[in-house]
Amino acid sequence: MSARFASKYIGLALLGGLIGAAVGLLVAPAPGTATRRKVVGRSSVEDREQVLRRAEMAAELPLDDFDLPAIA
Repeated sequence: MSARFASKYIGLALLGGLIGAAVGLLVAPAPGTATRRKVVGRSSVEDREQVLRRAEMAAELPLDDFDLPAIA
């Protein structure tokens, strides 16, 4: 690969990145802080629900299914 081709490729990649960032900023549905709050809030609720579901499933298992050490 020649230096001229490499510099042209890097320039086009940077230009594409700048254009993509500009388009992303123009079509964003909300400011960054509001979007981050939504993502954090949604993931926290989903994580909580998943933990509760797993706890409920574990509570339904009979104790014989667990390989617990014998208490002497």
